[in-house]
Amino acid sequence: MSVAGFFILLAIAILLRFIGNKVIPIVMPTGRLRTIALGGVGGFLGSLVDSLLRQFGPEVAGINLVAAVIGCALFILLLGIAPFIKILLGKV
Repeated sequence: MSVAGFFILLAIAILLRFIGNKVIPIVMPTGRLRTIALGGVGGFLGSLVDSLLRQFGPEVAGINLVAAVIGCALFILLLGIAPFIKILLGKV
């Protein structure tokens, strides 16, 4: 991954956090830094898995965009619903 790829993942994470706060604010995590960092990790892992499996979607600067967006969204969503899962499991 190059420096341009890092900035693409950062932009995807920030954009998804912004869109998520407008669309589903109750599920979005409150911390900006943690959300963006986890979104970047999710985007990187999604892109990595896609590059290893089958190359779906466009690739820019070594980042598979479709897989990066899907991975980022899933990781941010999982971080957002983690407190609700803890409540359902009775681990509060």
